[in-house]
Amino acid sequence: MQHTRDLKGVVQVDGEDYEWEVRRQPQRTTGNNWDGIGIALKLVDAQREAIVMFPMVMRANGTPNFERQRINLESVKNAIASAIAAGWAPTSRGKVVVFDVDADGN
Repeated sequence: MQHTRDLKGVVQVDGEDYEWEVRRQPQRTTGNNWDGIGIALKLVDAQREAIVMFPMVMRANGTPNFERQRINLESVKNAIASAIAAGWAPTSRGKVVVFDVDADGN
């Protein structure tokens, strides 16, 4: 597993290069709920973006982990494949599409 603390980078999925960038750090929502990290995805030299929302990372005692998150590049690759399977067309035009994924990017 490859991890990074970078806030953006490029990964390759099925022979295509995709740019990824952290768009939102984990934050509290209404009640006692938490939103995890949000990562924007875009095919290099294309304009349509997708944002994948990962779940909040929790510690063993059930409290949220507020440390700067390490990005698992395999999860980003899985999230790209999942977004494409769910109907995201990175070469098309249109609004940003938001997808919720699990911790592994599926």
